[in-house]
Amino acid sequence: MQVNYKMQCNFVIPGDVVGTAEEFLAGEGTYIKGEHIRATTAGMTKLDAIERSAKVIPSTNAPVKLENGDVVVGQITDLKESLAILRLAFKRGCESRPIHNTEALIHISRVKSSYVKEIRQVLALRDIVKAKIIDDTPTIGLSIVDDDLGVVKAYCTRCGTPLRLEEKKLVCPECEQVESRKLSTDYRMGMIR
Repeated sequence: MQVNYKMQCNFVIPGDVVGTAEEFLAGEGTYIKGEHIRATTAGMTKLDAIERSAKVIPSTNAPVKLENGDVVVGQITDLKESLAILRLAFKRGCESRPIHNTEALIHISRVKSSYVKEIRQVLALRDIVKAKIIDDTPTIGLSIVDDDLGVVKAYCTRCGTPLRLEEKKLVCPECEQVESRKLSTDYRMGMIR
């Protein structure tokens, strides 16, 4: 019988040894130096023997570090001819630590695997979007091509009411306008997986 073995350890500060690189993989809030995994932030260590990972859960409101491959959620604040500009809210796995004053871009070529003539066909102002970081320097570039990525909450472009998903179409319950978006499989689920 396999036992799920997770262990909370000690409070550490940046530079403290969390574990050994031979035994664990460096997770969030850690880095490898020589044969040791060390803390990048002050917080509680979390060693997971099943996943073989070592993390530091910050005890301060340290800024969230964004990297390629991270899944983030943000709201569209502006649409250009071939770009959507998002104000990022949080990173998956770090929901309790909001991202402040950070914008990211979704280029029209990164919304679907098929051709999209106009970005307004698949995204609209105020939409809440789940996306993956594909470029983190100097401007954050996002992609929503994968099925689980895309709009998780949409608003009617006519009256601003949240849209309902009815038989693969978005319908406004107030003005009955029908709209389309590049939807995430998480649309209106109330959680981000």
